[in-house]
Amino acid sequence: MHSTETGAQATARQTRTERAEQTARRGLRRGATGSLLALGLAGVLAGCAGQTATQPVATSGKPDGIYQASGNEPSWNMTLAQNMLTLETPDGPRMAGPVLHAHAEGGNRTYEAKAMQVEITAKACSDSMSGQSYADTVRIVTQGRTLTGCGGASLAPTSLNGTRWVVTALDGHRLADGSKAPSDTDRTTDEPGLKAGAPDMAPTLDINDSGKISGSDGCNRYVGGLEFGKDGRVKASAQGGISTMMACPGRQDTIARQFSALTRAVTHWRTDGNALVLETGDKKTVRLRQVF
Repeated sequence: MHSTETGAQATARQTRTERAEQTARRGLRRGATGSLLALGLAGVLAGCAGQTATQPVATSGKPDGIYQASGNEPSWNMTLAQNMLTLETPDGPRMAGPVLHAHAEGGNRTYEAKAMQVEITAKACSDSMSGQSYADTVRIVTQGRTLTGCGGASLAPTSLNGTRWVVTALDGHRLADGSKAPSDTDRTTDEPGLKAGAPDMAPTLDINDSGKISGSDGCNRYVGGLEFGKDGRVKASAQGGISTMMACPGRQDTIARQFSALTRAVTHWRTDGNALVLETGDKKTVRLRQVF
């Protein structure tokens, strides 16, 4: 026999069917949302991975991780620190922005910011003004122009020929006058026409293109006595005539005598950062800074 469905039973069956369909639809929506979340998370992770891969590493040799570079004609200074590039030039506003992309290939590193691209090549570079050598050659492209210069760690010179120095310390005792810039009188290269007079200066050391020296001992000018060679070598040479024979006040006379005694005993030279250090056989030192 066939049973006959009452109106109440039909209504109940329809209600159950609608609820089942609603449940199915909610399940589909949850599944779709879960898939979208999964895809979004994957994209975020991929983006983070890409950002991590392009984080620049500033190889400055300094514990603070700051990389610096500079150039001349026109003058500019660039700093790379904490994933930020900063460029300063005298004829334009200071530019700064985060590194958006960085990559390395062989001995080259490239950093890209919104308004500039910096290329660092591991090739020794000599500053065109100071003559100081640095570990890297740097090229910056920004606002339609290209800037070139040097960056990274300063390199110890292999030769001192053609350089000028002022003494900042004698055997560990600092000289206040070592911070002053030499005047024409203090330069002491025995140039004709220079006015003689007691220099208000620390001793100076001029090394010519063949390694021979002249300078001021802090009281009188001198020529010769040492000859500088490559890679730290120093040898005694004939002392030339003293171009001035002035009697100097007590402190200047003391400095002059100490400088002369130490330089006569110098056996080799070395650099300490940007400073030149002359050492005697018994480890006494003359410390100097370069002047230009």
